Amino acid sequence: MLDYRDLNLNLAKIFLRLCMLKYGAILAAVFLFIGITVGYALENLMLQSQINSLSSDLAEAQRTIKNYEEEIADLRSQISSLESNKSLLEERIKVLIERLNETSRYVIQLKADYESLLSSVKNQTLKNPTWDDLKSFLEQDDTDKLEYKPGEFDCTGFAIRLRDNAWRLGYRCAFVEIALEEGMGHALNAFQTADGKIIFVDDVESDAIAYVEVSQPYGRIELNAVRLHYIDCSGDPARFWGPLNYTSHPDPFSYDYYLSYRRRVEFYGESVEAYNRALDDYRRGEGNYSYSQLQSWYENLEMLREELGVIYEPMGTVQNIEVYWNQS
Repeated sequence: MLDYRDLNLNLAKIFLRLCMLKYGAILAAVFLFIGITVGYALENLMLQSQINSLSSDLAEAQRTIKNYEEEIADLRSQISSLESNKSLLEERIKVLIERLNETSRYVIQLKADYESLLSSVKNQTLKNPTWDDLKSFLEQDDTDKLEYKPGEFDCTGFAIRLRDNAWRLGYRCAFVEIALEEGMGHALNAFQTADGKIIFVDDVESDAIAYVEVSQPYGRIELNAVRLHYIDCSGDPARFWGPLNYTSHPDPFSYDYYLSYRRRVEFYGESVEAYNRALDDYRRGEGNYSYSQLQSWYENLEMLREELGVIYEPMGTVQNIEVYWNQS
C-alpha cells in the first residue's frame, strides 16, 4: 500500500536539494512546507473516506444485529407459546383418552344388553298393546327426538325406527305409506290395540296420533291432547265464561274424533277473538261484561288451550293408504 508519509518526505528532500543548489535556503524551506502540507491534506482525505465507510458499515452491522435480536426474541416468544399449547393439548388428549375408555366400556355393555334383548325377543310372539301400553311406549321412546333431515333421515326413517323399536319390545307395529294429492307422500306407523282398534302414529319430531281416511285431509293430534273426556265446546264462543262442561267421544282414534277436535280448535280461535273485543270494550268503559266474567273467560281459554296441545294444521288430502305389518 502506498505510504503518503514516505512520499511527502521524498518530495521534501528533492525540493530541498534543488533549492539549495539554485534558489537558496528560503525557497527550499517554502517547498518543504508546501510538500508537507499537501501530503497531510491528502492523508486526511483518505482517512476521512475510510472513517465514513467504516461508519456506514458499522451502522448497517448494528441494524442487522438489531434485526437478529428482534427475530430471536420473536422466535423465543413462539417457542414459549407452543410449549404452553403443548401442555394444554397433552392435558386435552389425556381427558379424551379417559372418555374414550369410558365410552368403549359403555358400548361393550350396550352390545351385551342389545344381544340379550334380541335373544329374549326372537322367541316371543309379537303382541298388540293396550292404549296405555302404547302411550307409555311412545313417551319413553326417543324416535321423536331425532332431527329431520330431508333426503337422509325423513319420515320414512322415523317410521322404520319406531317400527323396529316396537318390535324389540315385542309389539306388533305396521309401516304405513300414504299418498297425498299432487304426488306427495308420507310415512307413518300403525298399531292395533288389544281391543281391536287401529291407531295411527306419526312420530316425526313429536309424538302424535294420526288420523287417516281416504279423500280426507291428513290430520295429527299431539299424543297428550288425545283425551277420552274433554271440554265441551258446543256453546257460544262469545259466552265462554261460565262453568266448564265436559263431554266424551266413543272412539278417540276415529276420523270423526279428529273432526270434533278441529271444531274445538275453531271454537277456541273464535272465543279468543270475542274475548279480546270484550276486553277492549271493558277498558273503554263499555260492554256488558264484568271483571269477574272476563277473568273466568280468560281462565277457561287457558284451560282449553292447554287441553288442545300443539295444534297441527291439516296436510294434503289422502289418496291412498298402504299398511305393512311386521309378523314376527
